[in-house]
Amino acid sequence: SSGINAEYGGEVKKPEPEPEPEIVTGPVNEKSVAPRIGLAKVLSLSGGDNVEERKTLYNEVIELDSGLHDAYIELGDLCRGTMEAVDVYSRFPFSEELSFDDAYIFGEMVQILMKLKEFDDPRVESSLIGYGTVMGWNSLESYVKVLEDAFKTAVLRNVYCAVNKKSPEDSDVQQYFKIKLWH
Repeated sequence: SSGINAEYGGEVKKPEPEPEPEIVTGPVNEKSVAPRIGLAKVLSLSGGDNVEERKTLYNEVIELDSGLHDAYIELGDLCRGTMEAVDVYSRFPFSEELSFDDAYIFGEMVQILMKLKEFDDPRVESSLIGYGTVMGWNSLESYVKVLEDAFKTAVLRNVYCAVNKKSPEDSDVQQYFKIKLWH
């Protein structure tokens, strides 16, 4: 090889590689709700086949904040009117004081259960009670008709009493049940 050092009888030395700089990292951030729910919403806008990834993100949000209505609503919407959606909605930890957001979740469960004709599912009764407690007895009119046609009078009696905060032994309630043929 020719080179200046070679001319003087020396060897050509290759420069020694510089050592890799040491990467200093801090602690990893804790999982948090806002980035996960935001990412799931962005993924829904981007289209594509990312349903399972979005479900995973919403389930992580639910683990982090079990009382966040949006996570259950969005996850339930991903399940598109199936019993899986009812399972998601029924995991929500409802409090004693029900809100309109709670009524939305109860209403979604009622609609799905009625559409699928799952009248014997115990969540029909509890969902009707939750929805009716917030929205009033008259909001249940179409569901009452469906359950009457399916002869689910025991469910109707329980829902009526719970929503209207009346005892089934009350004479007015007994009279109402006779008129409606729910006895």
